[in-house]
Amino acid sequence: MRWPLRNQIMLPMVGVILASLVAVSVLNAFLSVRRTHLRIERELNEVATTLADATFPLTDGVLGKMRGLSGTEFVMIQQDGLVAASSSPGNSFVGLSELTPVVDRDQGLGDPVSLECGRFFHKSLRMARGTIPGQPATLHILYPEESYREAWRDAAYPPLVVGSVALLLVVAFAAGIASQVTRPLRRLQTQVGEIAEGEFQAIPVRLRDDEIADLSRSINQMAEMLAKYESNIRQSERLRTLGQLGAGIAHQMRNSATGCRMAIELHARQCPERHDESLDVAKHQLELMESYLQRFLRLGRSDSTPHRMTDLGDVVTSAISLVHPMARHVGVELEWKAPGNESRVLGDAETLEQMLINVLVNAIEAAAAETSNPAKQVRVTIRCRDDRVAVEVWDTGDGPPDAVHQNLFEPFVTGKPDGVGLGLSVASEIAISHQGEIRWQRRESRTCFSVEFPTLLARGEAASNDENAGLVKSGV
Repeated sequence: MRWPLRNQIMLPMVGVILASLVAVSVLNAFLSVRRTHLRIERELNEVATTLADATFPLTDGVLGKMRGLSGTEFVMIQQDGLVAASSSPGNSFVGLSELTPVVDRDQGLGDPVSLECGRFFHKSLRMARGTIPGQPATLHILYPEESYREAWRDAAYPPLVVGSVALLLVVAFAAGIASQVTRPLRRLQTQVGEIAEGEFQAIPVRLRDDEIADLSRSINQMAEMLAKYESNIRQSERLRTLGQLGAGIAHQMRNSATGCRMAIELHARQCPERHDESLDVAKHQLELMESYLQRFLRLGRSDSTPHRMTDLGDVVTSAISLVHPMARHVGVELEWKAPGNESRVLGDAETLEQMLINVLVNAIEAAAAETSNPAKQVRVTIRCRDDRVAVEVWDTGDGPPDAVHQNLFEPFVTGKPDGVGLGLSVASEIAISHQGEIRWQRRESRTCFSVEFPTLLARGEAASNDENAGLVKSGV
């Protein structure tokens, strides 16, 4: 059976308070009624004592005034059964003479009796003297039941009404408090259900700093982490699917590239006097095609190629020579000046060249697509500072669209209508495999892609620190 949290909070609390209020109200009403009862008895006893000890005759006028003070009817009956005096001469008190008088003055309210004029609590006293000298009489004291009930209601109802109002207020406050707790919990339940369906949206956190706000933050963190996991899984699935599809066409493309390269080599042998630099570039590009295909199929795996001492200036010069025909074809000026000092890093020259070609191709395409600026230019520089060396590629294009700023270096993310979204992703993977990083920025209407690597000295110090740490751990 479902037992909602609201009921778990509200019902026990309301039950305890209800029991307490009922007990207090009933007890207070009982004590009030008891006090009223004792008060009426005390007043009647005092009146009875006063009348019994009176030295003056008890006439209709005297008894009428006593009725006005106490609300009680008084009837004096002589020994012969005749009414000698009455607080209400107009009322009929037939039957009182048949009631046996009681000697005890403190007998309380007495027993209820029914007369023609109503119901009363009755008590009687034997008087030593009546209205007629020498004749004993009986004083009958009659307290109206209606007056007693009215006094009882006046004593009992106020505590019960106050208790009922307090109970209603407690129930309302308990329901409000339970609602304050369960309403955000229902929102959290809805969000968790949406997360289970794949909607990883965060919810606003309550301004009050309590456990529900902490739970909301935890659920938002969980949603963010699940969104990242889902993105990584989808990316992995895409890469796996791409690898499966690419494996089917890799063999055919490799055969075609080999046939083209062999045709160029055969042409160079047959016409050695007509050497063309463009054919050398085409041959080099064809030689790289197979390497690109192999790296494309290994996308997402660790690169096992050993790293050697490599001069970044030579890598940049080689990469520019390969993309220069493309830049000249689309009318983009390539600006590059080799630095005077060597900028050496540990890495694979072929892989680094592939990375730079991807960045340069993007820069050339971006500069060529810009129609408002006639000066279409791509400038490459190498900057060395402290223990880092960076290759910077500047272009006069508009830069990546705003929609891809946050995940520009992820696979299949592109702002080009006909782009695939793998060039910068591969470049970023290669930079990371060389302990470097790639980032971009817009400055002075230009876009700059910067690839930064640690120098040989920095990597040597890091390796030395790691080795020293290992010696310390081993106790050497």
